[in-house]
Amino acid sequence: MGLDGIPSWFLRLGAPIFAAPLALLYNQSVTAGVVSSQWKAAVIKPVPKINKPEMPRDYRPISITAVQLRLLERHVVRSFIYPALQQPPDGLFFGDQFGFRPTGCATAALIALIHPVLTMLSSNAYVRVFALDFSKACDTVRHARLIDKMTNLLSRFGGLVMLSSQPS
Repeated sequence: MGLDGIPSWFLRLGAPIFAAPLALLYNQSVTAGVVSSQWKAAVIKPVPKINKPEMPRDYRPISITAVQLRLLERHVVRSFIYPALQQPPDGLFFGDQFGFRPTGCATAALIALIHPVLTMLSSNAYVRVFALDFSKACDTVRHARLIDKMTNLLSRFGGLVMLSSQPS
């Protein structure tokens, strides 16, 4: 639960009662492009990046937001972000992206690497593989550029679609 103190089990239990008013709030939020400041307030918890953290840089901050916001985020990601990644606009290619995708995983990345390596080894004595570690890449994200890219992706789908008030 976030700062509002409302646990997910309570919302799940009261879904028949809460669905319509929450859908109204979600639709207004998406239409206006504004999220309530109460939903944006978060509890920041440090989570270790490594097994035995010793310094502050060995932790990453995790924001625990209100359950209502997480539900809205999940809907937006499933309805707009994932489809945009599956059929990106001209000029964008995500075929070599494995993280943060519904079908992305380390196994898929290894398979995508091993296949061309084995193919090259059939006609070459050796193959060189250069690997880059982007584990700290999110520490230096240019948020304005990220927002521009996401806006371009979402604009391909003609904007956002209203949420249903029916509980699922």
